[in-house]
Amino acid sequence: MSSLHIKDVNKHYGDYHALKEIDIKIDSGEFLVLVGPSGCGKSTLMNTIAGLDSISDGAILLGDKDVTHLSPKDRDIAMVFQSYALYPSMTVRRNIAFGLEMRKVPQAQIALEVDRVATMLQIDHLLDRKPAELSGGQRQRVAMGRALAREPKIYLFDEPLSNLDAKLRVEMRTEIKKLHQRLKTTIVYVTHDQIEAMTLADRIAVMKDGVLLQLASPEQIYNNPVNMFVAGFMGSPSMNFIRSYLRALNDGLAIELHNRDGERVSIPLPERGKDLSAWVNREVILGLRPEQIRQATVNSPAVFERHINNQLDVVEPTGADTLVVTQFNDQDVTARLDPESHPVSGRDFLFAVDVSKAVLFDPDNEDRIY
Repeated sequence: MSSLHIKDVNKHYGDYHALKEIDIKIDSGEFLVLVGPSGCGKSTLMNTIAGLDSISDGAILLGDKDVTHLSPKDRDIAMVFQSYALYPSMTVRRNIAFGLEMRKVPQAQIALEVDRVATMLQIDHLLDRKPAELSGGQRQRVAMGRALAREPKIYLFDEPLSNLDAKLRVEMRTEIKKLHQRLKTTIVYVTHDQIEAMTLADRIAVMKDGVLLQLASPEQIYNNPVNMFVAGFMGSPSMNFIRSYLRALNDGLAIELHNRDGERVSIPLPERGKDLSAWVNREVILGLRPEQIRQATVNSPAVFERHINNQLDVVEPTGADTLVVTQFNDQDVTARLDPESHPVSGRDFLFAVDVSKAVLFDPDNEDRIY
């Protein structure tokens, strides 16, 4: 295990600036997930860490060693690819052992390592099969086993689950989580799947257009996004963005909403020590997670909550929850409801809108202001 410092890294392809001043420190044993849309630079960054691609300037430090100009084989890094990258003519046993054989590890030690990782990944009964005889999940386990047999300083996973079906993705995600908890290895993991990121990571790095937008724990990313891109990218369904107005209310501030019939409510905002006086009577973007819009109860609304009636446009049962689409401030809004509330499309429904965890954004630059 080792720490990793991606220090002020830039990458240019001609005039195209693929990575822009990326600076991330990863502690030994930490699980960092790089997320972002296609083309954001996350795979490019992964390749520069592995040494498969050079950087234009900056440095890659593995522990206290500068590996910026070392070849991939000299970095002591193992990589698990999206495509598995298994040798089709070799058995599972040989695929796992191959990297150790190239390093001239004694055969007796290789045999022990292969048995160890095969047992850990529950593929010991597959050791004499070839990749063509395996399912996608089994091939991915073999690819992981080949990396684990080496015991390098750091593991890189480049979208390893994207070729698997939904059920198998969930199972393999759990296996990777268990593996990290058991081995306490340092892992950098690339994905475009925000659920994967939320469930696996100690910290998440959100990227867009080669820029690191936010680096924080999953809870911080979800509850305290720095801008609308991060807020909308993380979370499923994504955060609702509602154009609204900030108003003065008693000694504090409130956000204003209206339903389809024009009925208006002013919902008081918690005091967070942020001076928003310059925003009073101005338009802001209200960010609300779907779970912050729910069925109203018979009780009086909480301090930072108000009840408002509105028609349901779409009802989407998902099993554990029911997602519904309605409209506030003439914009579609998704709410997460208990299935026992029995919402019906086309009918009115009494919502409780809770702004205790709401965030506000500047409508011009989309940065968070509250």
